[in-house]
Amino acid sequence: MAELARTLEQKAKHALWNIIGLVCSITRTRSVLPINFASVRSVLVLRPDRLGDVVLSTPVYESIKLSFPKIHVTALIDRANTSILTGNPNIDEIIELNRKRPLRIFQKLRRHHFDVIFTLNKKFSATASLLALTSRANYRIGYAHKETHWLYDVCVPTGGPPRHEILNNLELLRTAGIHKVAEPPRLYFNETEARNVESVLNETRRFPRRPLVLVKPGTRIAEWGWPMEKFRAVTERLIESGKAEALFICGPGEEAMIDSLVHGMSQKINRLPVLSIKELALAIRKSDLLLCNHTGIMHLGSAVQTPVVVIFKHGEIARWGPIHTQHAVLEERDNDSLTPETVLENIDRLLDNDYTDKRTHQPSISGKPHHDE
Repeated sequence: MAELARTLEQKAKHALWNIIGLVCSITRTRSVLPINFASVRSVLVLRPDRLGDVVLSTPVYESIKLSFPKIHVTALIDRANTSILTGNPNIDEIIELNRKRPLRIFQKLRRHHFDVIFTLNKKFSATASLLALTSRANYRIGYAHKETHWLYDVCVPTGGPPRHEILNNLELLRTAGIHKVAEPPRLYFNETEARNVESVLNETRRFPRRPLVLVKPGTRIAEWGWPMEKFRAVTERLIESGKAEALFICGPGEEAMIDSLVHGMSQKINRLPVLSIKELALAIRKSDLLLCNHTGIMHLGSAVQTPVVVIFKHGEIARWGPIHTQHAVLEERDNDSLTPETVLENIDRLLDNDYTDKRTHQPSISGKPHHDE
């Protein structure tokens, strides 16, 4: 029943946008192309989605600043993800999307009168489209969805061979005329944040001399997650082997689930307290490996260049898999074929690799990125 309701809601949205398009395409006057970015003063990047989408958008901000450092760059993201972009030197302003008070956002966008707006949603988003529509931007750049192709001055086709979401985002920039791009996702931390997380890890760890593996068994939708008992088997055997220490990552509202998982285990395994997104990213940065399902947490591993073992039960690996870090992607779709032994083999392989150059790839403290030379 819930699936039917979602389907009907999506069809209603598409129909409404088709009607809006018929009206607006008649009345709208398109801006003159190509865009002269040398005269652009302000750019807005729309990514009002989930955590992973926001993390993978960070190369967009850096790329704009690389080519045009004087442009004022604004990010519009869901308020739940604001902290992950704080301290980013490539972003001059962050606008929080509070879905309970949408009128304030629309008023703020109209007051800003941005020169250029990038809508990064390759899949049609009614929210992002409405934000782009109500702004008074001189140029709008986005994907050629059948519902909103009329909305944009510069459109990128939605088809083509599968490629990573970072490359999709950068293709929007290239099509608009920004060709100097930075590909790796980056996060930025300050000294206080680093000290706080270091303190949490010191208090939680039992074997500080062992490599640290962080384990995130939870998912937003239960069907998308590897079975809990298999996560239990992997972490128990990891501790028994003496090769590493494992700590569970606990998201908001997951405390009871993780405590139930830990209860009765043959090996005592601690869980981290519930951390902010930024603190969690730092904890992953300070670990030696992350084991998780295909969730936004996986993209934090990519952004801080920590090796990742990720279990994919849904989604496109080519588009959403780990990038710019050592990783193992293990698929288990509609069966129960992935064993704890296979996961452990991949953990061992990545832990045995030489990470002596890891520090040169990690994101910075105090906003100074480490670049590969």
